Amino acid sequence: MSAPYTKIGLIQNSPLPGDFSANLRAIVQGYRECLDHGAEIVLAPADALCGIAPRDLSKRASFLQQMRAAFNALSHELGSAPLLTCGYSSPISEEDLWDGLLGEEENDPEQPAPDLCIVPFLVEKDTVSELDDGEVNFIDEHTVFVCIGEEEMLPDTEPCDLMVHFGTEPWHTNAPVQDAEARSWEGRTNGTPVACLRPYGVAGSSVYGGGSSLHDAEGNLALRLPLFRSGAAVADLRHPKPVPALPTPETQMRNALELGIRDTVRHHGYGGVCLPLDHPNSTLLAALAVSALGSSNVCGITFSHNTAAAKALGIDVLEWTQGDMPTTAAEVAGIDEDSFRQALTARIRAAMMQTYAESRGLMLLSPIDRHAALTGDFTLYGDTCGHLAPLGNLYQVDIYLLSCQFREEHSELFGALAQPADSTQDRILHELADLNIGAADLLAKQGILFKENDVRFLQRRLISTALRRQQLPTVLHVDPLQERLSLPTNHRLND
Repeated sequence: MSAPYTKIGLIQNSPLPGDFSANLRAIVQGYRECLDHGAEIVLAPADALCGIAPRDLSKRASFLQQMRAAFNALSHELGSAPLLTCGYSSPISEEDLWDGLLGEEENDPEQPAPDLCIVPFLVEKDTVSELDDGEVNFIDEHTVFVCIGEEEMLPDTEPCDLMVHFGTEPWHTNAPVQDAEARSWEGRTNGTPVACLRPYGVAGSSVYGGGSSLHDAEGNLALRLPLFRSGAAVADLRHPKPVPALPTPETQMRNALELGIRDTVRHHGYGGVCLPLDHPNSTLLAALAVSALGSSNVCGITFSHNTAAAKALGIDVLEWTQGDMPTTAAEVAGIDEDSFRQALTARIRAAMMQTYAESRGLMLLSPIDRHAALTGDFTLYGDTCGHLAPLGNLYQVDIYLLSCQFREEHSELFGALAQPADSTQDRILHELADLNIGAADLLAKQGILFKENDVRFLQRRLISTALRRQQLPTVLHVDPLQERLSLPTNHRLND
């Protein structure tokens, strides 16, 4: 058996689902950088070639053909070091796939293919091989344990030369710390270097932060690629170098939301974004959009002459008025109530902004936050109108901490920030909606902190506004998958 690996390269790209040519070029570029620094093996995230969560694409037989062609093309670009990544494979044989399932007729690449599973792939010069998941595989006389998933592993074999995790979960605020603790424990326990490859990009409402890492056999961090950026680097286990500390949780959240805005715009072909400037969260939302896209790609719309944020951030601003339309509509409807006029005004403004955004090829951002979404404190088809709600997963305290990130850059806008006066309601909502704890259980455990009237009131609000939340725009998630529950309607009022 040859000596253990001493130089291990990691690649982190931002792949698009199904864009095999662009993904292939990014992998080859990262691979060559690692090879130039003496990498003996190069590792790439699970979806580096196929794209994160290809969804419906993976259900077509043509997807499997294109993926295999891309892997073959990748193998022709490699040098002396093998590349380990993941792709998709059918759980049935090749003969059954093309003959049995598709029948005797000519194969149609656009016919539905069987469900595919993600498997490890070893790519060497002019050779592509599938490896076993959760097993020890032999690569150039080295023993490499490969695992797809997040669970801590203790291989039931003698110590191997390398453990490789292919992470599949999206980023959340505690993910990098939890991942580092788990991989460090594995390295110390197994006496083996441990690599964890994480995808980077956006898929649907989920943000994948990257930050692929390598821990040595003593559990020490030997290499970590940057969060929320593409990159490639090589760790020399014989001569380790200091690794920069993780950014603060608030900085990570800011970077995650900016990535979510930027990639959503890019993936859907928009020319930029527009947003309302009259909402309490508008200043923060505008600052995030400018940081993500640049001021030339952001447009603000105001009906109340709120132009301070637009001028400070250097974005175009449109000052509009809806005239007497709400009054006229109220007269036609025969309803003379302030609440009716306010709701109607919000909806007319939203319709005007949505029409403008569509006519200019812009993505409309909604400023709604988590508290308003859970309690129903919003105007349906009003302030919820838009394609994306970047702040929809943030409570008021999160918005305050995130706003503090822009203090130094825009002191004139964020210099007089004040902490939320009372976060009790947000804490109750977090317990009921995010952690799925029943009201009775919450009162039994936290009855000293929370008043029963407050808990019951918010419980009723969660139930009564459930259908309205189905009309919300896409919300960028910054919480763990296990906390992404369908907001519960099964909490009985008298549980």
